[in-house]
Amino acid sequence: MKIKQIFAVVKLNSRLQLANPTVQFIMILVPLIMAPFMLPTAKTQLISEGYSHANGAEQVIPGLAILFSFFSIQLIIQMFFDEANWNTWNRQQISATSMTEIITGKVFVAYLIQVLQLAAVLLLSTLLFKFRINGSWLAFIIVVMSFAATLTFFGILLVSWTKSASIALSLSNLLGILMAGLGGSLSPVSTFPHWAKVLARIDPAYWALSAMKKISLNSGNFSTINHCLVPLWSITATFCIISLIGFYHRPLKEGNI
Repeated sequence: MKIKQIFAVVKLNSRLQLANPTVQFIMILVPLIMAPFMLPTAKTQLISEGYSHANGAEQVIPGLAILFSFFSIQLIIQMFFDEANWNTWNRQQISATSMTEIITGKVFVAYLIQVLQLAAVLLLSTLLFKFRINGSWLAFIIVVMSFAATLTFFGILLVSWTKSASIALSLSNLLGILMAGLGGSLSPVSTFPHWAKVLARIDPAYWALSAMKKISLNSGNFSTINHCLVPLWSITATFCIISLIGFYHRPLKEGNI
């Protein structure tokens, strides 16, 4: 792979995303609008669990950030299928840029979208809602970056195994809401029935939220969240491998919309 070619793909796709950042803006704004309505209930619940100094943001903010990061997977899907819709996908492949370089560049831009959205919601919440990271900031950043990678490859997986953008978008919304809810974005997993608690353990959102809450509520660090990072990284690697297999067996074709 040539770094110059990858950088060209990154530059082009970054410009396309910045040309119309409406979706990104909405995905940052809506969680911040929803949060004040959820904070009082979350505060009461956390205090009942023994966190006397909690203000509710420790539970609400990570949950909403993760929920809406699932919704932004649509940007990743459109990034690929727009090329097919514009009839430029095949032309890119016969250019000096290889398929691997095209996919790598697009994956990098998709990853940046996820990282920036998660970071924006979390950082703005520290100012607006006094969301505190009482533990290791470095550990928290690693969790955010790891989960962003998970979502990126989940989006790439959907692109590589679906025939059209409409199918991929429908699946991303359906599975995204399911995984965010099962992972504890809207209510703590501890309140779920036993079968849901078992299923949550194969959900990347569950491990990311568990790690974030350990850091923000229990002053956690790497040693207290490493058991969360291992399954999160494993799921990410699985999504990546399945995506590569998908692109090999089901290459994206022009005209798929």
